[in-house]
Amino acid sequence: MLRKYDLCEGITFDEIMKNVDSLLQRKCQSVRSSNHSLIINIVPVKDMLTTSLCTDQWDFPYVVHLWPSVLLRNLLPYQITYSLEGNGNKYDTLQEGCSAQIHNAVLDQTKLDLQLLNYLDQNWRSEYHIKSNLPEISFTTFYCVTELDKTELDIAVHVTYTAGQMVIEIHSPYWMVNKTGRMLQYKADGIHRKHPPDYKKPLLFSFQPKNFFQNNKVQLMVTDSELSDQFSLDTVGSHGSVKCKSHKKDYHVGVTIDNSSFNITRIVTFTPFFMISNRSKYTLEVAEEGKEKWIPIVLQQCIPFWPENDANKLLVRVENSNVLPKKINFDKQENCLLLHLDNKLGGITVDVNLTEHSTVITFANYHDGAAPFLLINHTKEEIIEYGQSSLSELEDCLQPNKAVLYTWADPAGSRKLKWKCGNRIEEITPKEVLLLSKLLLDLLDKMETLSLDCRKVVYLVSFFEGLQRIVLITDNVNVLKLAYESVKAELAEQEIVLSLQDVGISLVNNYTKQEVSYIGITSSDVVWETKPKKKSRWRPMSVKQTDKLEQEFKDYSELTPSENKIVELESNVCLTPNGMNMKIQQPHEIPIRRNYLPALKVEYSSSAHQKSVRIQIYRIQIQNQIPGAIFPFVFYPIKPPKSITLDSAPKPFTDVSIVMRTAGHSEISHIKYFKVLIQEMDLRLDLGFLYALVEFFTHTDVLSDQELELFRKDVESLQEELMSVSSMDTSQISLYEYFHISPIKAIKQMYVLILGLDVLGNPFGFIRGLSEGVEAFFYEPYQGAIQGPEEFVEGMALGFKALVGGAVGGLAGAASRITGAMAKGVAAITMDEDYQQKRREAMNKQPTGLREGITRGGKGLVSKEGAAGFFKGVGKGLVGAVARPTGGIIDMASSTFQGIKKVTDSSEDVISLRPPRFFGEDGVIRPYRLRDGTGSQMLQVKEMKYNLTYI
Repeated sequence: MLRKYDLCEGITFDEIMKNVDSLLQRKCQSVRSSNHSLIINIVPVKDMLTTSLCTDQWDFPYVVHLWPSVLLRNLLPYQITYSLEGNGNKYDTLQEGCSAQIHNAVLDQTKLDLQLLNYLDQNWRSEYHIKSNLPEISFTTFYCVTELDKTELDIAVHVTYTAGQMVIEIHSPYWMVNKTGRMLQYKADGIHRKHPPDYKKPLLFSFQPKNFFQNNKVQLMVTDSELSDQFSLDTVGSHGSVKCKSHKKDYHVGVTIDNSSFNITRIVTFTPFFMISNRSKYTLEVAEEGKEKWIPIVLQQCIPFWPENDANKLLVRVENSNVLPKKINFDKQENCLLLHLDNKLGGITVDVNLTEHSTVITFANYHDGAAPFLLINHTKEEIIEYGQSSLSELEDCLQPNKAVLYTWADPAGSRKLKWKCGNRIEEITPKEVLLLSKLLLDLLDKMETLSLDCRKVVYLVSFFEGLQRIVLITDNVNVLKLAYESVKAELAEQEIVLSLQDVGISLVNNYTKQEVSYIGITSSDVVWETKPKKKSRWRPMSVKQTDKLEQEFKDYSELTPSENKIVELESNVCLTPNGMNMKIQQPHEIPIRRNYLPALKVEYSSSAHQKSVRIQIYRIQIQNQIPGAIFPFVFYPIKPPKSITLDSAPKPFTDVSIVMRTAGHSEISHIKYFKVLIQEMDLRLDLGFLYALVEFFTHTDVLSDQELELFRKDVESLQEELMSVSSMDTSQISLYEYFHISPIKAIKQMYVLILGLDVLGNPFGFIRGLSEGVEAFFYEPYQGAIQGPEEFVEGMALGFKALVGGAVGGLAGAASRITGAMAKGVAAITMDEDYQQKRREAMNKQPTGLREGITRGGKGLVSKEGAAGFFKGVGKGLVGAVARPTGGIIDMASSTFQGIKKVTDSSEDVISLRPPRFFGEDGVIRPYRLRDGTGSQMLQVKEMKYNLTYI
C-alpha cells in the first residue's frame, strides 16, 4: 500500500503529563505535495476511574484523543459541495445531515469554497474563511451562480471550539414549509421573500445578519392579500393563526413552530387554517352557504378551504345524488355528527376539530354508535312520536316493540330530541347526564315515573351499549331493574395497595462530583382519622379538629399516663395511653386514630367489568443542590392560608382517581369517573440549575448515525401531505362520563403571561385579577373533595345524584411551559463572567411584588449582549447560548414567578429536606450520610462568606 503522508514528530510521555486537557498538534507532510499536510489534534485526559488509586504521577493512566482539525456538518435539507483553496477545484459532496472531517485545514489560513446545490432550482456559491475566535453564530453569503443580478442568500454558520477540534455547522435559522397551496411572501427587514405554492422543499429563511440578534418579527402575505400583522418565529411549540386581508376575503393561515432534531433550526409550517378531509366512501361536494361554487372532494383527499364570509356554515352533498344538501356549522367543535342521506346511501359522519392553528372538517363512513340515539319502544301498546325540537312538527312515530336509530334532521339546529307518548311530552339532549348513575337511581329509589295519564305509567332510561347511547322507554319495571343490574357499579374483587412513607431521588453528576438535585416525596404531618361505619375507610378529620386533638394528646402523653382520659372538645373524646382503641363518645361512638398520610399511595382494584386506580402524592419538593444557588427550592407545593384549611381535611398535592368499566358487552373503555386535582405550587428556575441539568443529561454524545437518522426524519416530516397533517387520533375510542383535570387552563394562561409575549394566537394581552384568581383556582378545590374509587362506587350504590368536586383554574407563583429553544439557534454554553456577576446581583435582589417582578424580567428581554441558553429538548435539557434576549426571558420567568408569589404569599417558609451530598477525594458515590452533608455545607458557607469579605 502506497503511503500518502510521512511520519509526524513523536510525542513523549512527559509532554502528555504537562498538557492534560490541552491541545497538542502534529502534522504529517504529504508525500506528493509540500503544500498539503495531515493535521492531527491530540488531547490527553486522565482516566478518572483509576487515577485516584495512583500515588505517583508516572503511574497515572491517560486516554489520548485524536481529532481532525475541522469537522464540517451540512444541516441544510440540500446537498452542498466543498473544496479547500488550492485543491485544484476538486469538490467533495456533503449530503443532507452528513458530516465530513477536514484533516488538512489550518485555522486562520484555510478557505473553503462552498456550493449549495439545486436550491430554488439554482446553484449557489460562497467562500468561507476558517478562523479562530469566530462568534458562535455568524453568516456567510451565497450568490446565485447562474443569475446576473447577483441574488444573495444569507446562510448561518454555527461554530463550536473544543479542546480537540473546530466544528462548523452550515444551517439556516428557519425552514419555512408551505403547505397552503398558495403563493406566500415573507417580509422582514424590508425584504420580500417569495415562497412558490408548488415548492415542496423548505425555503431557507433568516433575518439579515445585522438584525439577527434583535427582537425580529415577520409579516405574511398570501397570493394577492395585504401584509399580516407582525409575528415572531422564535417560540418553539407555538401554534396559532395569521390573518391576511384582501379585497375578496380574509386568508386564515395556520402556523406551527417546531424545533429541529439538531436544535439550531426552527421548522415553521404554514397550512390552510381551514381544511376539509374526505374519508368516506363517496365523492362529496361542499360549498360555503350563500355561494354557488361546489367543490368536489374524492375519497382520501384533503383540500384547503378558504371561506369568503363569516357565516361559518358549510353545505355538503354526495356527488350525482338527489339527496338535499346538509348544512353544518364549522365554527364549533363537533364529534361524530351523523348526517342522514337517504335509505340507499345511509349516512356519513362529520367531525370538526378546532385547534389554535387549524379547523379540520372530516367526513367519514357510518359506524356503530354514530347515531346520537337508539330509541327503543318497549311498551305493549304505546306509540311514541319523536323529532328534533327546533322543527315545527314531530318527524315520525315509533310503534310498540320497535326500535329506530335517530340523528338530527337539521344538523345546524338544536340538539334536543322531543318525544311524545300519550299526553306526556319530554325533551332529551345528549349532553345531559341521563345515565344510570343518576336518572335510574332516582327512579329506583324514589319511584319517580313518567305518568301518561291517571292509569298508565312508563319508565325512561338512558345508557350505553358500546358507543351507542340507548334510550329505552318501557312500561315494565322489571326490565328497568334488569337494565340497571347489567351496568351498575361493582364492588372490588381484587385490591392492591402500595403505600410508601418517604421517597427520595438524588440526581448526581459523577463526572463533576456534584449532586445536581434532590427530589423528595414526603408524607404528611400527624393527622387524626375517623371511621364512621364498620365497613367504611378511615377518613382524615379537619385541620382544626386535628390541631386540637394533637395538642391534647401531647399534653396527655407528657404525663406518662396509665389510664384513659376523657377530653371535652366539641364532643367527648377518649384518649388511651398506648394510642389504641381511642374513640369519640358523643353523640355516637366513632373510632379515631393518630396516623399520617403516606408520601405515595397507589390503589388498584378490579372486578369482572370494572377497574379503578387512585394515585396520591402528598408532597413533592425539588431542591437545587448546587452551592450558591439563587433558587435553592425549585418546586414545592404552597400551603393555603389557615382560613382556607381549618375546616378541611389535609389534601395531597396530586390526587388522581379513575373508574373504568367495559361499556355494555363491548370492549370499549367506559371512563365513568376521571378526576385530577393539583394544589397550588411554586416553580423557580435559574440558569445555573438548568445548565447543570444539561450537563447531567447530555454528557454522552449522540452517535453520528443517530443524528443522521433524526435529521432524515425532520426532512421526511416536511413532505407530509395535507391528509396526514389533518389526520385525527385513531387510537382506541373511550367514553368519558365524568372528566375533570383541575389546572390545565391555568397552566396555559401562565405560559402566555410569562413567556408568551410573542406566542402566536396569544389570547391574553394583560393581567386581570391574578391574586383573586389564585383563590378561585386553588382554594375552592381544597375545600372541596375528590372521590376515590371506593367513594364513587359507594355513592352510586347509595343513589347520589352528583359527584362532589371543586373547579380549578389558573396558577399563581408557578407553572410554565418553557419551550424547547427560546433563541435563534445555538449549541454551546459560553457566558462571560461580567454578565454572570451582574445577573447574580440582579436576581439576588428579590422583587417586592408582581409589578417589579414583571418589570425586571422585561428588562432582560431588551438587553443585547452576553449569552444565554435554550432547551435542547425533552430529556436533554438546555444546551447552547446565543444572545442575552433569551437569558432575559428565563430571568423574566424567574422574577415574574417570584413577583406573583409575593402577591399571594401566605404559605410557610420551605425547609430543606437534606443538605447536598458530600463527595470524597476519590469521587466514589456512597450511601448518603447526613453528618457528612451537613459538615460539607457548613464549610462551603464559611468559605463563601470569607470570599465575599475578601472581595
